[in-house]
Amino acid sequence: MPLIRIEFDDKIIEKREIECLSLAVRDIVSEETRIKDVFVYANSALVKVQIAPIEVFVEMSAYKIENVDDLVKRIKENLAAWKAKNHFPYPINLTLIPMVWKIEIGI
Repeated sequence: MPLIRIEFDDKIIEKREIECLSLAVRDIVSEETRIKDVFVYANSALVKVQIAPIEVFVEMSAYKIENVDDLVKRIKENLAAWKAKNHFPYPINLTLIPMVWKIEIGI
């Protein structure tokens, strides 16, 4: 299941805006990966030094990614379309992180 971490500058972006972005990114990643269980954590650091307004990190099992470049391209295109449709003015940095991990749920 993909895990999305969003780091943002809360001096620039309002909570409601980051909530809308979080839902959009979750839906886009879910659609593009065909995985329903996609989770999002959005945080703003207490200490910020030369940060971008928004950083989106998508972490998911490497074996579920057929083509990293293609997946990033599709997520990026959908995210750009969402930004245009919703007049979301902030630049977003997107990082896809293929992971080799073992997950135990509900311990």
